[in-house]
Amino acid sequence: MVITESIQKAIQSAIDKCGSLLSFSRSVGVSHTTVAFWLNGRTRKINSTVWDNLLPLIREYMEQESDGSYSYPNEPAVRNPAYAFREKHAGRYGTVQNAPAPLLLLNDLKDFDPQIDSIEEIIRKKSKRIVSFTSPVQAGFFAVEVDKKRSGFFPVGTRLLLRGLDAPGDGDTVLVKLRNKKDYLFAVYTRKDDAVVLKPLQGSAAEHRIPRADLHNVCCWIVPIREAVQVF
Repeated sequence: MVITESIQKAIQSAIDKCGSLLSFSRSVGVSHTTVAFWLNGRTRKINSTVWDNLLPLIREYMEQESDGSYSYPNEPAVRNPAYAFREKHAGRYGTVQNAPAPLLLLNDLKDFDPQIDSIEEIIRKKSKRIVSFTSPVQAGFFAVEVDKKRSGFFPVGTRLLLRGLDAPGDGDTVLVKLRNKKDYLFAVYTRKDDAVVLKPLQGSAAEHRIPRADLHNVCCWIVPIREAVQVF
């Protein structure tokens, strides 16, 4: 679902009625950061699962057509799990989950280099359990848990569903390991001309503009994030 100005206004009205952004975000089942990104335009789309939770809360504030129906732009005719809706910077609260993935700790990847190591071997050696997500888990997907205050964005305990070593697409939220750096980078990935731009989720951090030819010299690996879950 594309977030229009009408949807933003409806969300703000629902927040006002609810009393606080935090209370509203918990009613929807996402983090307060996610809702803030909807309102300020940093997130442009809402995935179908979250939209199903959100719509009943904002329907009364939506603008109606002349026939009394509601108009939702760019709504897919068929809800396909492979449809390119991704909830950027998502944070799903609770334990309603249904798809398992092998779990690593973020620290398990600190020395991982795909030019030398196999991620399948890392998972086989390091993964001690599986965890579940609401998103479909496909072959090659795996999960990591943020186990230290390293990212400056996702809190400790957040579980991230990663799309294996798939090449990210424009607008994807990604987990990046920069070469010769201890910390990880969470960023929005875009391609511009002959460069890749990594815009950190941490608002004060400077973006990285990397020529494509230098990408593998600067980044050890880049992995797209499919879903983020903070369980309490």
